[in-house]
Amino acid sequence: MSVITSTNIRVGPGVYMALKEMADKSGMTIGTICNLLITTMLYNTDKTLSGFHPETQKALTADILAAIGEIFKMASLETIRNTSIADLYQSLISQPKKK
Repeated sequence: MSVITSTNIRVGPGVYMALKEMADKSGMTIGTICNLLITTMLYNTDKTLSGFHPETQKALTADILAAIGEIFKMASLETIRNTSIADLYQSLISQPKKK
């Protein structure tokens, strides 16, 4: 895997426009959207990644985990966007203490 430093995959204009629109709406990158779509499709059609070489399995697993991490990051940023850190901190320290 260390040999692959970047990729340049060409898709049709319709696929690109759909990916771009999905990325713009979600705030995630086109690469993250692709990783989610492709790994989900691979899992749904094969149910396992056992048909791939072990190195490819590890790389696919890393890709899907990175995409899931991006989803959590976007969700947390959306939560924080509508409040200030000070308000969030105050609400945490003003909660009643459990005995």
